[in-house]
Amino acid sequence: MKKKTTRYINIATMFKYLGEYAFLFFMPAYFQSVYPAMKVEFASANALSLSVLGFISAVMGGVISDKYGTKNHMTMAWVCIIGQVISIPFTLGMFLLTDNFWLAIGCLAVKYLFAESWLSPAITMMQNTTKPSK
Repeated sequence: MKKKTTRYINIATMFKYLGEYAFLFFMPAYFQSVYPAMKVEFASANALSLSVLGFISAVMGGVISDKYGTKNHMTMAWVCIIGQVISIPFTLGMFLLTDNFWLAIGCLAVKYLFAESWLSPAITMMQNTTKPSK
């Protein structure tokens, strides 16, 4: 049973990385084509929001998983799922609101705040389903 669960977690993590890399490679090109005069502002705002809000999100995802994970074994999975679902409207807003650069950057920042909470719980789930020797 554990081998099958580990396989599903690894596949889900692989698709998460695929989506994240597609987003990270497409997003700068998109912002440069829609807001060509805001290249420096985008680079600064993106780096700052990813560093600060991404860090806060990763830590909070781990804290929530550790605190409530002992009571319910699905807590870690729910942290990953809920964070991604909350970030969907902000990702859409970032790409669909093309009239205001700072509103799009605000959507990007809120996306980072919720979407980056998946890493700590995902690693913990993989560690809990495999032998420490592996």
